[in-house]
Amino acid sequence: MCLRKRIGVIMYQTSMSKGQELVAQRMVRYFRKIGHNAFLITSLYHNDTEIIPAESLPKDKNYAYSEDNELGIPVIRVNSYVSRWPPRRIVFRDFIHTLERIVNDLKLNVLITHSTLWNGPEDVVKFVEWRRSIRDLGGYQDPVVFCHMSHFQEPSPKRYSLLERSFRIAWNKISLPQIFRAANLLLVVTPYEEEAKVRMGANRDKCYLFPGGVDDESFLRFAALGSEEFYKWLNLKNDVKIVSYLGTTEGRKNPKAVIQIAEKLQHRQDIHFVIAGHGDSKYADGVKEAARRLSNVTYLGEVDEREKMLLIKASFLNIILSRLEALGLSQLEFMFQGVPVITSAVGGQSWLIRNDQEGMHVKGSDDIEGAAKTIEKLCDDPSLRDRLAANARSRASVFTFSKLIDDLDMSITRAFVRESGLGQIPPDVRSTLSEPEQVIKSWSSGSRRVVATDRRLFIQHGSLSRRVLELPYPNITSIEHIRRYPWKTLLIGSALTALMIVEPYLRPIFSTTLMARLEGLVLPVVSNINLRDPLINSLTSSINLQPEIANTLPTSIPMVPISVGLLFFILRARSGFALHGTSVRPVYLPRAFKQAVAYIRSVQDQTFAGGTKKDIERNKMERMLEK
Repeated sequence: MCLRKRIGVIMYQTSMSKGQELVAQRMVRYFRKIGHNAFLITSLYHNDTEIIPAESLPKDKNYAYSEDNELGIPVIRVNSYVSRWPPRRIVFRDFIHTLERIVNDLKLNVLITHSTLWNGPEDVVKFVEWRRSIRDLGGYQDPVVFCHMSHFQEPSPKRYSLLERSFRIAWNKISLPQIFRAANLLLVVTPYEEEAKVRMGANRDKCYLFPGGVDDESFLRFAALGSEEFYKWLNLKNDVKIVSYLGTTEGRKNPKAVIQIAEKLQHRQDIHFVIAGHGDSKYADGVKEAARRLSNVTYLGEVDEREKMLLIKASFLNIILSRLEALGLSQLEFMFQGVPVITSAVGGQSWLIRNDQEGMHVKGSDDIEGAAKTIEKLCDDPSLRDRLAANARSRASVFTFSKLIDDLDMSITRAFVRESGLGQIPPDVRSTLSEPEQVIKSWSSGSRRVVATDRRLFIQHGSLSRRVLELPYPNITSIEHIRRYPWKTLLIGSALTALMIVEPYLRPIFSTTLMARLEGLVLPVVSNINLRDPLINSLTSSINLQPEIANTLPTSIPMVPISVGLLFFILRARSGFALHGTSVRPVYLPRAFKQAVAYIRSVQDQTFAGGTKKDIERNKMERMLEK
């Protein structure tokens, strides 16, 4: 079952180099690649810089829609500002109201929030619970599946001050449990994060492993690139082994450690270090200045996608001595190209890069001496490096974005089935649906079941041999109130009784052969009547015949057919409804489904009135997007 979805991925800003932002942007691109309508819902900021003034937003919507050529995806930028607290976060203004407009305008039915410590996930929780409460109170709202990806990191004292660390702990205690409860899926980047979430109260069944992912589409696009171009760019000899750092230039990532390692290895003319990544802080300026003083280090700063691919292909080793790391998206990309990783093994790094398998672990982020010795060891032992490279390529190939998105899409579909109530529809019918539908109500009586979605009725009849009829509401042109009587059964019983009564009088007139043939037709029918219905069989088998009754039985035999026919007539008499429409034969529903008929009538009345205001707004938005 593959439902076409309309997905909103929510992240507080855009970037071409930061991990969380890249994952959110790639989600949109890959969801669109497999046929879904996906949009990035984000702020007015790119890499912490405002790129659209708030005054330019339409006042009636509080957001602007555009096709971002640089990102290659449709982007919805909402009114926002940089918060004073918590630091390094952007906050959406009046987001619940704005999100309601976006969801209604674009008919979104999946929302995926990213990161923590900002109001996006908090407001989405309130929005989703609000809609569910409307539904529970008898109103109608389209179902929305809510997924959250924290990119979770423990509030470590190694990175955060006491004030910020305590605030993060408070946010985790108050906001995360609400997200755990409301979310349909919790996307975790490592099993370590899953265990941490479960300890904090998350339902393990909601946790879904989604380790960032390799942008395999980008590798395919630049497959023809060779490392020679990168060597010419840096004016290096082809036999020099490049040890690369790729990531934001900030204290948490600890690129200054790479500078210190390079200082220790200045005597190795065959080893050159390259540092690449966005940085606009005093820390980044310090790294850049230190790199300039070393002949065996090149500082590139932020690189575009093509330059990044050149760096990865030219690298002999990748190094990351982070002080804190949820996973390490860049390390996955190097591993995918067959580049071993030297790592401090903090956080998710120890799960992603196994020691002496896909790379080498050192003793923490300050183990400069150990990292330098490890680099020399791998440069001097090509067979060891080749073994690690093959393992790295094999492990990363499992985590391509295309595969991860395909698997996530199936999990979201299952969550949507639960959220929308589509589980009430038989699986063989459900598997044929291509668009999401919401089950509004359902009714059952005997072997019949009626399920009403926002688009059609599913009428199921039978238990073992099951038939399901789909009946779209526009196809129901009229509803007939009828009574059904089994006249044929009564007429057959009367005819057989009449024939048995007159048979003695006809015997002298007609030939013996003819009468024998008539008896051959009548007697099997009479003798098998009680076998055709469990009710009649139980009634006849429960009668204890007394002798005097048995003596009179032969004279009563002619009345058996009409008695049985009358009993069937009474038991099978029905009143109900016939749904007339485009089909040749009307669809019959017993009287027990009168509430279903009332619901059909209410849908028809709403359609006749011209649709809801929400439908009108949706149509206007669709026409705008088409233009």
